Amino acid sequence: MTGIAIACGMVAGLGLILIIRGTSRPQLRLADAMAALDRRQPAQVETDTRPAGLEGLGHRLHRGIGLPLTQTQQRLLNLQGRTVGDFFVEKLVWTLAGLLLPTLWALTQLLFGRQPGLAPFGLALLGGLAGYFIADLRLRNGAEQHRRAAIDGIHTFFDLVVLERLANASAAQATANAASISDAPLFRRISSGLERARMEQSQPWDELRRIADEWNVAELSDFADVMQLEEQGAGLAEVLQARVRELRDAHLNRQREAAQEASESMSLWMTLPALLLGVALLTPALLTLLGTG
Repeated sequence: MTGIAIACGMVAGLGLILIIRGTSRPQLRLADAMAALDRRQPAQVETDTRPAGLEGLGHRLHRGIGLPLTQTQQRLLNLQGRTVGDFFVEKLVWTLAGLLLPTLWALTQLLFGRQPGLAPFGLALLGGLAGYFIADLRLRNGAEQHRRAAIDGIHTFFDLVVLERLANASAAQATANAASISDAPLFRRISSGLERARMEQSQPWDELRRIADEWNVAELSDFADVMQLEEQGAGLAEVLQARVRELRDAHLNRQREAAQEASESMSLWMTLPALLLGVALLTPALLTLLGTG
């Protein structure tokens, strides 16, 4: 009877998934088109494409069923060069793994003639819930490393712009040439923003400020301010070099502080073996004194 109940539950769950899949058709939203026109939330608009395969399935999970995606998660996905569909496919895989592993264990017990009871169902629910949030934890754990890589890349981008300016390139041309050097996610985003500004025949510096807010890279906003002043005829080539040097020095100081904090946190674990050795050496003498007393 337990096996029949499990099979019926799986069939009912599959039917529920098919019903949701059939009724949750993606709807066209006028807000997306208006956002594309006035360049609001460019990252979200760019990820609204519908790729095929597994990424398309993940995209339908997000837009069709309505699974949430926060602005912080969107920013982290941008930093890692991942799409929304890839993120929700990972969520689906971990959720199904958490659901199916206890179920497979229960089916194995049934094949051997044992009664698994109701414990596998509770474990399946807990496993599915935990699996849904594993992708969030993995995304957040890798955020700091990708952010450091993005900041290192943006400082390299500043150096490339300075070299282009020393080669008598205009401010906009130097920025576009430097952004086209690398295929990193941040460089691609800068290149697409500059190309959009060029097609619209507008200044690229507002677009760089939007990218700085979108990716949470304040250094890019400072760079846009200096480049805008220089393009207006202020002759700030030396100021640009000095500002780039200041930004790099500030970044190096933050890296040194982080390394110092990591070293200090490791010092406690380095002293524990010495403390245990001292206790081991003193224990026989203390026991002897207590015994003779």
